[in-house]
Amino acid sequence: QRLAGNLSRLVIVVWVFVVLILTTSYTASLTSMLTVQQLQPSVTDIQTLIRNGDYIGYRNSSFVGQLLRRLGVPASKIRPYTKPEDFLEAFSKGSRHGGVAAIFDEIPYNRMFLGQHGDEYTTVGPTYKTGGLAF
Repeated sequence: QRLAGNLSRLVIVVWVFVVLILTTSYTASLTSMLTVQQLQPSVTDIQTLIRNGDYIGYRNSSFVGQLLRRLGVPASKIRPYTKPEDFLEAFSKGSRHGGVAAIFDEIPYNRMFLGQHGDEYTTVGPTYKTGGLAF
C-alpha cells in the first residue's frame, strides 16, 4: 500500500529504527551472556590442582614454593619461574605440555601481572595468609 501522508512516512521510519535498535541490543546482550559463561575458570582451588596432577608455578625468589609444599603439593609438580614473561609461556603451554595450570604468587605481584594481562587471566580460590615479613 502507498503511504498517503508525510506523517505516516515519518512514523514508519521511526518505528523501523526502534526495531533495529531493540534487535541490536538483544543480540549484544545475548552475546555477552554466552561469552561470560565461557570465561569461568576451570580450576577454583589447590585441591583440584593436586587431584588432577597439574603442575603449579611460582616466582622463584619467593617463599611460595615452601607454602605450596606445606599445602600438600608434591615437589615434582611445582615449577619455579623467574619473570612474568615465563608465566605467559607456561600458561600457553598448559600443564600437560610442559607448562602449568596455575601460578601462585604474592598479591602485589599478581595484581601487577593482571594489570597487564587481566583480559586473559584471573585470580580464583582462597587467599592463603602467611606470617608475613619480619623486620
